[in-house]
Amino acid sequence: MPDLWYGSQFMRILLTGGTGFIGTALRRAIKEEGHDVRLLVRQQSVDKVEKAGYEIVVGDALDTQTCMRAVEGCDAIVHLIGIRREFPHDGITYEAMHTEATYAVVDAAVRNKVPRIIYMSSQGSRPNATSRYHKTKWESEEIVRKSGMRYTIFRPSIIFGEGDEFHPLMAELVHRNIVPIIDGGKTLLQPVALQNVIPAFAHSLVMPETQGKEIEVGGPERVRFIDIMYAVARHYGVWPNTFPMPSLLAKPLIKALQGTPKFPLTYDELLLLLEDNVCDNSEFLRLFGQKLETYIDKIPSLCPHLYEWADKPAASSHHA
Repeated sequence: MPDLWYGSQFMRILLTGGTGFIGTALRRAIKEEGHDVRLLVRQQSVDKVEKAGYEIVVGDALDTQTCMRAVEGCDAIVHLIGIRREFPHDGITYEAMHTEATYAVVDAAVRNKVPRIIYMSSQGSRPNATSRYHKTKWESEEIVRKSGMRYTIFRPSIIFGEGDEFHPLMAELVHRNIVPIIDGGKTLLQPVALQNVIPAFAHSLVMPETQGKEIEVGGPERVRFIDIMYAVARHYGVWPNTFPMPSLLAKPLIKALQGTPKFPLTYDELLLLLEDNVCDNSEFLRLFGQKLETYIDKIPSLCPHLYEWADKPAASSHHA
């Protein structure tokens, strides 16, 4: 196996979750740097990939044999698979798509002696997290850390850019007849631009100084959720009909109603909304030396045209 720690080395990279908002940009960036890119893609997502330029393995990341085929002959893995919202009736749960998928991919990589892995976790990942989302992200990190592979773990805050999933959800929110504001909407977010994230992920493959690190990724601004909501509302020229709701009331209410068809929020998503999503990005800046893109002034360009989000089903994944 060639030494991966020198920038001139071209590699064969397996990218999981390579058809989503982040994965699409990353697969192109890795390819542009001269690496061979292999994608593990579900059958229903094959048409999202350009016809030429990528090697594609079709299958499920939870399937052992598929993972073995996908990692064979690779020099490194970039593992992006993850979901923001669960669909339990379809088997799409945090435990399956975070913990189990990561175990399957890492186990196959270890068996095939793949030495390097980049994993995208989430800001807020920790063992004592209130949400299962963050707990399963932490469990996935532990799988990566204990694998014996040369790992780098990124923990980004919300990633913004053209085609993201956050701003269509905000557009839908501000056009609702009634908008509950839970605990004043004071949760702090630290959005980071896709164009800052992608080069870091791609370059880290050949940066020895990123080995064995958990790197927090956030933008230059810490913004309250309610301020983002009103910035989106101003863009559309609407004024949401809001009412205050304490989390003590919202938690049991949403827990009871989350299974209702088209209900906009799950209990775990509520827990995420109630928790600050901010970080110390100094290590990220030291390693990658980027000028971070501002966020607030970009909101109008991120908001979709109304026809782009109206009547669309909720997005099932933010990585894959």
